[in-house]
Amino acid sequence: MQQLPPQPAYILHSRPFRDTSLILELLTPDYGRLACIAKGARRDKQRRQRALQPFAPLLVTLLGRHDLKTLGPVENAGQSLWLKGRAVYAGLYVNELLVRLLPEGEAQLSVFAAYQTLLARLATLEGDEGGAKSAALEWPLRRFELQLLQALGSCPELDFSPLENGPIRADIVYRLTAEEGFTPVHLPPGALLRADDFWGADLLALKSLLLADEGECTAPETCGRSGGEVLSAAKRLCRLILSPMLGNRPLKSRELFRQVYGVP
Repeated sequence: MQQLPPQPAYILHSRPFRDTSLILELLTPDYGRLACIAKGARRDKQRRQRALQPFAPLLVTLLGRHDLKTLGPVENAGQSLWLKGRAVYAGLYVNELLVRLLPEGEAQLSVFAAYQTLLARLATLEGDEGGAKSAALEWPLRRFELQLLQALGSCPELDFSPLENGPIRADIVYRLTAEEGFTPVHLPPGALLRADDFWGADLLALKSLLLADEGECTAPETCGRSGGEVLSAAKRLCRLILSPMLGNRPLKSRELFRQVYGVP
């Protein structure tokens, strides 16, 4: 039986398989998203199943020649990260995004690194990061979404307008189009932005967020745009791009979050 070299991995999702086993969806750097069978994992609850938890860094050995591998020896590759409160749902949301969007079997080095960084940041948050503290949760989450979209080739350039063949200007409103990326538009005084309209200053702040050191998870105020306005634009942009990629099937993690916290 073919054996792949040991791989760092995180468990994104698990589901029962037959009477005693689990099918796991893993995130690995060299093989991206990968499915495998953990034989007997449901029977050996004291040891095997306890080790197969989300957000825990693992070193896994995978066996087999087919797409659906068999999970071999598993080792802890570091300290498990205990997420609390809203951070748990953020982690589940990201896991579901990766299962839904990542192609199977393709190397995802940048996504794996971004995922590790996100989990480490989420693990520092206290239980209920609501109200004024919500930005501490939202910034790393939005940054990861943008990093994921970049890795998938689905994020338009945030600092360049193809139609103008020039850089994004902070004081201009741009409309996101599938064909041209961010295109400058003229809005009458007092007109409200459409869902696909963005101030150039917000886009430039998001570009700075992506280029910042891993420890920086806040966007600077730019040309009079506050951090809250930039964060709102980031959430709107990510949802705008992700919606057609995810299709009509709702995200279970998002629905669960709404039920628990009663937020849109």
